[in-house]
Amino acid sequence: MNADIIPVIVTYNPEQSALLASLKELLAQAETVVVVDNGSNTSIDAMLQYLPISNRHNVRLIAFEQNYGLGKAYNAGIALAKELNAAFVLFMDQDSVPESNMLAELHSAFMSLEEQGKSVAAVGPRYRDHATNRLSEFVAVGSWSLTRLRCESSFHYVRADFIISSGSLISLGALDRIGDMDEDLFIDHIDTEWCFRAKANGFDIYGVCNAIMLHSLGERRILVWWGRWRSISIHQPFRYYYMFRNSVLLWQRPYMPTTWKRADKIRMFCFFWFFLIVSPNRRANVGMMLRGLKDGFREKSGRL
Repeated sequence: MNADIIPVIVTYNPEQSALLASLKELLAQAETVVVVDNGSNTSIDAMLQYLPISNRHNVRLIAFEQNYGLGKAYNAGIALAKELNAAFVLFMDQDSVPESNMLAELHSAFMSLEEQGKSVAAVGPRYRDHATNRLSEFVAVGSWSLTRLRCESSFHYVRADFIISSGSLISLGALDRIGDMDEDLFIDHIDTEWCFRAKANGFDIYGVCNAIMLHSLGERRILVWWGRWRSISIHQPFRYYYMFRNSVLLWQRPYMPTTWKRADKIRMFCFFWFFLIVSPNRRANVGMMLRGLKDGFREKSGRL
């Protein structure tokens, strides 16, 4: 059990069974877990009463009265982790469940990389998708698109350009130099922005091949033919507002790499036409995308 790592779970109307599964596994690997609730309609404190008594006192709850967004919730968790004299925070979604050795694998990889003289900001695991049971791959930015980085048997970790926030182990020392999460983005691209800001400050990001968690992308998934068979994550319409708005906001930031901006513009273009042609609820989804584009170019940020 690692006292240097403080897992931070951000919740918003979570399913009780999923949250408890995540908490029980995290509490088997870390001494203290912080839960930051973003104004849920249900009582998170009541859910925590279903934890074993021995674990219940190791959970610190920060309860916001309203939804302030993912960035502010992460930053509240970071502030508490600093008060508790931790060395790392581990961000987790409310339905992500780490495998039994995930924290140890992430911490071991981080320390090994630092011993090699690397300036490491964060390391992250692969995730096994609940719907497909497939393991994810890490990504780097190519000239025109994102490049998949495969985990070969001889490699324990790979240098990536960015990792998703859930499962990411982040050095508090690096955070002091890089800065906290961008609260103005509210949700979506918060992890992308921070990782590239870290790289602009001379740090690296790594994916750890042997660290694995269960994770879900989107509210549901559909299988469609788009050049090949693809499993596509489907979100509620408001999420597409943030995806498109925040992409446009990041296109205007000088520290975001030109290659990422080009690849993201192509991705957003394909994304828009895909949802216009084949997605369910296309009118609401496309309407939110267009609104996001408009607000992004107007440099509007914060909550919708």
